[in-house]
Amino acid sequence: MLAQYPPALQRHLREIAAALGEVVRPTALLLLGSAARGELSYLRHPDGRLELFSDYEFLAVFPSYPTRFQRRAIQTLAEQWQERIANPNPLFHIDIITRGRRHLAAMPPLIFTFESKQNGLPLHGEDVRPQIPDVTLQNLDFRNTHEILYKRLWAILLHLPKRFVLGQASEAERRVAGYVLCRNALDLTTVLLPHEGILLPTYRQRVEYLTDHYPDLELSKTFGPDLPGFLQRCLARRRDLDFSGVNLHELYATVTDSLRQALQMLLPTADPVVQALPHHSRRIFNEWPISRGEWLNLVRLLISIAQHQGLAQARRWLRTPKKGWLTVGLLAMHESLLAWFAGRPVRATEWLERSQE
Repeated sequence: MLAQYPPALQRHLREIAAALGEVVRPTALLLLGSAARGELSYLRHPDGRLELFSDYEFLAVFPSYPTRFQRRAIQTLAEQWQERIANPNPLFHIDIITRGRRHLAAMPPLIFTFESKQNGLPLHGEDVRPQIPDVTLQNLDFRNTHEILYKRLWAILLHLPKRFVLGQASEAERRVAGYVLCRNALDLTTVLLPHEGILLPTYRQRVEYLTDHYPDLELSKTFGPDLPGFLQRCLARRRDLDFSGVNLHELYATVTDSLRQALQMLLPTADPVVQALPHHSRRIFNEWPISRGEWLNLVRLLISIAQHQGLAQARRWLRTPKKGWLTVGLLAMHESLLAWFAGRPVRATEWLERSQE
């Protein structure tokens, strides 16, 4: 898989793996994410420079949970390599996830686990993929999969360049904005195809399947005839990073509306998303933690609320579904940006008021 990338990128990955192997001595190191899928996004400039739009993601496995020294060493190494690569793109970073070997078998049935097993590339030590549990349509955590939708809404807000929002974007900033929109749109297939009985590990495979079988898919009734072509264009633009002639405001409107339509599909009612989602949050999303780290964060937040607002308020906060409200808030923020781009009055508060009807 690495052979398809330019030599400089191959060298990055192999040298980072070697440095990790020497400094922290993991049992195994897997390359994850777009680089492992063969879908790394990068731009070759006329002067030969390579600009990375995708992350480098690794899973480092240790005999037991990594020590504090090992975690610090990993963080330091990632920071040093980011400086050494000196990639100018604000989207690029090096992410190194750690696991104890005995925890591999307990990885929950998430899309992350599925892709780690299917796509992970061993770069150092043992091949631990057989120890990662199988994830199938029968055991996939669908609620966690649905959460990808609000994470995409959040990622778009987080990564759209400020100057793009202000209408002052350079060519490079337009390219970043276009990539952000297309990359996040592609996860529509990640969320929706399992509801059609299809679980595939790469964007290319998902888009190809959706295109080839679209008339037979239930989701075609919601999205209409244009979705396959739209996703094909997003896949192509994510690869070639050519956004010349693309109306990015229209692309933004299409992406955010498609994410809203996907949320509508998941609801058991035809009521608008803004009204229905907070009331069906527990049905759509995981409102309780699914990992040790999430439980610890929940306990810390609960203690903090109890200390500052009292025990009764802490109990109320604990019982209240949150992710539906979070998603409605994100949709309202996108609605405000779309209104800003179109020169319409910004009425985000009206969206939030409608959600309480």
